[in-house]
Amino acid sequence: MMRVLQVIGVLDRGGAETMIMNLYRAMDRSQVQFDFLVHEQRKGDYDDEICRLGGRFFRVPRFTGVNEHAYRKQVRMLLADHPEWGIVHGHIGSCAPIYLGEAKRAGRYAIAHSHAQNFLGGLPGFAFNVVAYPVRRVADYFMACSREAGIDRFGQRIVEGNRFSIVPNGIDLSRYVCDQQAHELAKQQMGFGGAPVFGHVGRLAPEKNHAFLLDVFAHIRQQLPNAVLIMAGRGPLEDELRGKAQRLGLGSAARFLGVCDDVPAVLRAMDVFVFPSTSEGLAMAAVEAQASGLPCVMSTGVPELARVCAAAKRVPLDEGVEAWARHAVQAYEQACATPRADAVDDVREHGFDIAQTSRWLADFYQRAASKGRNL
Repeated sequence: MMRVLQVIGVLDRGGAETMIMNLYRAMDRSQVQFDFLVHEQRKGDYDDEICRLGGRFFRVPRFTGVNEHAYRKQVRMLLADHPEWGIVHGHIGSCAPIYLGEAKRAGRYAIAHSHAQNFLGGLPGFAFNVVAYPVRRVADYFMACSREAGIDRFGQRIVEGNRFSIVPNGIDLSRYVCDQQAHELAKQQMGFGGAPVFGHVGRLAPEKNHAFLLDVFAHIRQQLPNAVLIMAGRGPLEDELRGKAQRLGLGSAARFLGVCDDVPAVLRAMDVFVFPSTSEGLAMAAVEAQASGLPCVMSTGVPELARVCAAAKRVPLDEGVEAWARHAVQAYEQACATPRADAVDDVREHGFDIAQTSRWLADFYQRAASKGRNL
């Protein structure tokens, strides 16, 4: 059995973290086992499950820029103490040139993985680009969830070269099977029987554009007064968004669910998925929604790669709130006219089956380990 070191911030229920966990669960762990280098001292959402699956945790302080020497020294010592890691797979970008550089110095195969485009603007975005840019000269191989995410982090030359692969953020499709009976039962169990249910899954952060979503829902309520909006996720804008929902007079019609352990069950209860992100590396939440059979109204900030079903529509944000509300209501009316049916087969055909992705990655790891950095 080979062990691979996965480098991440903290194992909470975020996009990259959930993708890594989906891979980990699907991986043949008798052949490939994951260990995790994390940058938080606190316990993450997935820590207990990782320990049950045989993974190990190693912690270093968060990289701040001014602690570069101490950070580099800790990574170097950790690698020296663990020669069993032939591969270091990096998912955190700002300090990747350091920990992947140390991995190569120790003779390990270094992978840089981009899970999203860089949404930071102004000085924080400039600073991130400055510290992350050298990874282009450091890593042995590059992976990304989409072409857009790869170009943003690594540049077009690398993406068009032979050391880059798009790795679809696969999901366990068996969890998204849904029909009309399952849909109605899920609505009843959540207390929404008979109500139009619009929904969103995503971190409560600026790029997800929840403020726009709330404005859209306020217009939807003008046409469908008993409509409900359910939003799964947590994030730094939660208090601000709760305040906006109250100012719009949405009251209990706008439900903030927080982190949900069973996202497929929440998706089954929805009638329409609304996803107005300003920008996305891929948008796995939209893929999951389509797998569950949901009609989706999503922005053109979501890559075309994430549109796998005819019931998914990409709408420019500059069409405005009223147009978005109209598209969402039309999607609801069409959903009411057709029994709910999942699109698991369509999603599988587009390469988002975690079983396929995990097999590809395990094979890549084996080849990388056997051939070293000449892969």
